[in-house]
Amino acid sequence: MIFELMGGIAVAAGVFAALLWSLYQSILKRGALQFAHIAAAVLTILGMASISLLAFYFAQILGIALLAAATTATFLETRWNRLLPAFQIIFAIVLILGLPFAAQ
Repeated sequence: MIFELMGGIAVAAGVFAALLWSLYQSILKRGALQFAHIAAAVLTILGMASISLLAFYFAQILGIALLAAATTATFLETRWNRLLPAFQIIFAIVLILGLPFAAQ
């Protein structure tokens, strides 16, 4: 039980950091990278909202879209900047698998 809790906290902290990074990059960058970060940020917020609303199927759809946006942002970024969108990829996989809804 404690490992699931600590894993969830670690993923959530990474997702929040990635969300802030995507918001920052969506203001700073231009072109395809800007649009990828805007999409990743919006879809991350919607994914968090779907968990709060207990919307299982909506979360899976958002997870698929977030996976595409975060993967695009990861490939378009350079060097260490690729690390934070990777947390959004993990969050997308968590949404697709329905892990936040597994306890219900």
